[in-house]
Amino acid sequence: MKKIMIFGFSHCGTTILKSIIGHIDEVYEVIDETIKFDNFKNVPPSKKYILHKFPQYNKNFLTDKYYDDYIKIFIVRNPIFVYSSLNKRTNYKVTDYHSLNKFIDILKEFIYYRDNPKKQLYTIRYEDIFADNYKELKKILDDIGLKYNDNIFDNSKYINYSHKDIKLVNEKPSDNQHKQYRTWQINQPFISNNDISKIDLTEIQKRKIMNDCNILEVYPDIKSAF
Repeated sequence: MKKIMIFGFSHCGTTILKSIIGHIDEVYEVIDETIKFDNFKNVPPSKKYILHKFPQYNKNFLTDKYYDDYIKIFIVRNPIFVYSSLNKRTNYKVTDYHSLNKFIDILKEFIYYRDNPKKQLYTIRYEDIFADNYKELKKILDDIGLKYNDNIFDNSKYINYSHKDIKLVNEKPSDNQHKQYRTWQINQPFISNNDISKIDLTEIQKRKIMNDCNILEVYPDIKSAF
């Protein structure tokens, strides 16, 4: 049984990406966030892949022997929308765990592995998932060898859970109801949520985002958003 792990940075789309891949019949999706999965006793024998995710990249994912046989998907997102989302979630009190310095450090790792491909490691930008009828994501799924059809991109055909013991609700939860909000969010239509109207950054964040060479390498048109 093969294992697939998704990681990147918080608010970069790891949850929705896991949900979509989890729609594939031969994939067993692990609910919640975990850095390891060793409990196979409840996995149906019909499943050929186990899928789980952790929101933030860790060097151990690519250096620890435990992950040698893993298929890995490394995702990043335009930091304008990452930090607009985080500001809303934290009331502008972004912690060190979500700091821009940490995002940039992880982005450097993304650039390195994007430019120096590693076996069973795939890099993708959140924005590229949705372009051309999910063309870039389909390339990854095809290369892994997954068997699927376009139904997996239609959330109306599925019920998704980001965390255990969370009830589905029809109305949008408040931002501080993190687990409830995440589950509601991944049951919405599968579209990019990079909406210019949602941009809400501090001046310090804006200056740093617009002037960091690593961000500009991955998102060369980022200044046009302002």
